[in-house]
Amino acid sequence: MSDRLTVAVFVGTRADLGPLTPVLEALEDAPDVRLRVLTGVMYAADDLVAALPARVSPERWRAAVVPLAEPMAEVTVDAQLEQSARLARASGTALRDDVDVLVVLGDRWELLYVVPPAVLLGVPVVHLHGGEVTEGALDERVRHAVTKLADQHCVASPDAAARLRQLGEPADRIHVTGAPGLDRLATATAVDDTDLADLLGVERVEHPLALFTYHPPTAEPGAPVGRWAREAAEATLAVCGTVIATHPGMDEGREEILAALASLAADEPRLCLVAALGRDYPRVLAASDVVVGNSSSGVIEAATLHVPAVDVGERQRGRLRGANVLHADEGRFAVEAAVRRAVSPQWVEQSAGADNPYGAGGASLRILDIVRVAGSAPRAKHFVDRTSEEER
Repeated sequence: MSDRLTVAVFVGTRADLGPLTPVLEALEDAPDVRLRVLTGVMYAADDLVAALPARVSPERWRAAVVPLAEPMAEVTVDAQLEQSARLARASGTALRDDVDVLVVLGDRWELLYVVPPAVLLGVPVVHLHGGEVTEGALDERVRHAVTKLADQHCVASPDAAARLRQLGEPADRIHVTGAPGLDRLATATAVDDTDLADLLGVERVEHPLALFTYHPPTAEPGAPVGRWAREAAEATLAVCGTVIATHPGMDEGREEILAALASLAADEPRLCLVAALGRDYPRVLAASDVVVGNSSSGVIEAATLHVPAVDVGERQRGRLRGANVLHADEGRFAVEAAVRRAVSPQWVEQSAGADNPYGAGGASLRILDIVRVAGSAPRAKHFVDRTSEEER
């Protein structure tokens, strides 16, 4: 019998893959770990292999990847429900195959169908990025639900750890590791304008350069997400020379946002609409003058490279943020005013001195240490009641 630990990591979409990349590399490098990468929302197996870190050979990644379902062709509630059943059934099969630990990240809806089979099978769950607040997205409910199902918590900041204690989690299961996605930014150097123009397929790149991502704010049913996304992009174009817009996440409203941005890009060549930046993301972020939208990348990652960020709307409401982040309400006027302030010399100087409240790197190796001992904790998890004195 092998004494290597078999660790499964679930990667549903690029929202998982980005911050999980350093963790996957650490697990793949560990001689005492056999890695499996479960997928089945955004990626087909070959597509995920192509998106995984290039320093590991495609053959090694291909051997590790386990597709749970075909990728989704559209994102509606009906499609999500159908995909959920496939994920739950396939997760149970995959986790029965001698998996010792399951690692998941964040707050995506698909975790509600990947994590419960692990709980039923007695596979310890290590949850990353629990305890955070995103009041404008249904993701927050998923995140807190996964907290109660998980065995070990690798959180990004002390305030997140405090919320897990409020949820009754034992202190010895909560570990402040920092955000693992920051590890891939530690050595990032900015891509030069010539190479970036080649990457985007444009004649030239003009500054200020903006990195733009707008996701559906899923806690606001019926919101005009296409109009909001277009207005935010138009506002960014009014200030910036080139705007790189990446596709929204796999939530209902995605197609409406994509249609709005594609229509704008057809009339405005300075808007470069790309599916994802993948392995090029750290270098492009380092080259950007501002990050705009409602993605966690502006709130969590931009501060590490001292890039100003404009957080639009309510999706990230309540989330911890650094001194480089400005907030803007929805609407062209509000977003344009915030972007102009973000690229001003005063805000650029403030961002240059901003610390990242999500850590300074090294999280992936701390997470590896927790994964190695995750199976040693009892399956029964004691609920810790807070005293009246603690509540005050």
